[in-house]
Amino acid sequence: MANLEDWIIEQGLRGTNVGSLLAGLTERLVAEGMPLVRSYVALPTVNPTIRVYTHVWTRSAGMIVEGVSHERNAFAFDRSPFAYMMQTEQTSCYWLIDDPEARQFDVFDDVRREGGTDYLARLFSFENTSAPDLRGIGISFSSSRPEGFRPEEIARIDSLLPLLGLAAYRMTLFDLTVAMLDTYVGLSAGRRVLSGEIRRGFGTTITAALLFADLRGFTTLADTAGMDLIARLDQHLEAMADPVAEQGGEVLKFMGDGVLAAFPITEERSRESACAAAIQAAQTALDRNAAVNRLHAHETPLSLDIALHCGDVFYGNIGAAGRLDFTVIGPAVNEVSRMEALCNSLDCSVILSDSVASVSPVPVRSLGRHRLRGIAVERELFTFASLSSWTA
Repeated sequence: MANLEDWIIEQGLRGTNVGSLLAGLTERLVAEGMPLVRSYVALPTVNPTIRVYTHVWTRSAGMIVEGVSHERNAFAFDRSPFAYMMQTEQTSCYWLIDDPEARQFDVFDDVRREGGTDYLARLFSFENTSAPDLRGIGISFSSSRPEGFRPEEIARIDSLLPLLGLAAYRMTLFDLTVAMLDTYVGLSAGRRVLSGEIRRGFGTTITAALLFADLRGFTTLADTAGMDLIARLDQHLEAMADPVAEQGGEVLKFMGDGVLAAFPITEERSRESACAAAIQAAQTALDRNAAVNRLHAHETPLSLDIALHCGDVFYGNIGAAGRLDFTVIGPAVNEVSRMEALCNSLDCSVILSDSVASVSPVPVRSLGRHRLRGIAVERELFTFASLSSWTA
């Protein structure tokens, strides 16, 4: 059987997740005779909603992994041993749980409930990292021995921590890459890029229901409100984007005050299902956008215009040789954007093409035939028969 050092290296090379790595290490130390009741690794990340991922192994519950928000982390961190260590510029600390000094740390109550008697904490820094928020990790272990860890047990743990830190750092960088791609190019596109679809022109033709949404009047309002409008814009964009994800679609691009999203048709999702999902997302987006306007009742309301179309698009890499974008292009994309531009003149919030209207689960009415800019043939456009046609 490989020794513990070799096992850690192997897990790091395999890309095992940090939770499994910490649990495996802790359980192997217990098998060696070390009376561990709790182990912990905190890994900061670069994520718009998550500040740090905590990995806690306990004798009673096993491994629990949690993403802690920026707001919650700031509150909890201030009363943690690691905050104390950073403030006092220490990388290594050890407390017996019943020491008077230990009462300032809330986490020691959790350790005590697990039957722990002490707390061994280490901070590891990552030198020369290009991401300031990934400067290092916090690691701790607690035992159940009344007098605490023996010196040789602390030495054993310390001998393993550089390898644990290196393996965790490697895993963190991979997770960070996934998170950044998901955040900036989308879940599906991010997975494609990560799998190697990175060459210019590389992609595939897919059929999808497309949703194009745009705020009416935002440009005029922005000219007078300036940068103070950014926070409100984020609320409106969230009102558009979240319903897309909830219905299994993907936001392909934020374009100023607008959103382009797709609901791909696959073996698992029929055209009818994809179009129905786009319709439901549009309904929810309108409802939530109205809610945002109510939050800003004393400001100019921003109406939401939405166009829905279904067609073939090229889904892949376009751009310059050294600067690419993973998105969709094609006549269907042009058409849905031209449709949205008619919402104001046709006095309706939602416009559907025949390809969506023909399978709509709610009643629609014709808006007549209209010429779309840049498209030779007139298109018959539709909207919903009434707002009461929406399903909850």
